[in-house]
Amino acid sequence: MGDARGTLFVVRSTAPGKQVREEKVPFSDLQGLLDACVQHAEGEAFVRVQISGTSAGQRRRLVLDFGYFGRDEE
Repeated sequence: MGDARGTLFVVRSTAPGKQVREEKVPFSDLQGLLDACVQHAEGEAFVRVQISGTSAGQRRRLVLDFGYFGRDEE
C-alpha cells in the first residue's frame, strides 16, 4: 500500500454519563498517523484508525480499533 492514506477517529466522553465527541484527523503516511495520535489521542479516548490504499492492483481498506493510546515506558 504505497499510496495509503487514512483517518484517525478519536472518541471522548464530554463528561461522565454525557454524550461523546468524535474528532476526525486525516493522515497521509505512518509518521502522520503517529503524530496525530500523539497530538489528539493522549489520555482516555477510544481510537479507531481507517487506512485506504491500493494493494495488488485493488483498492483496500483496513480499520483498526484501539481502546487507549499512550507512551511506551520501558
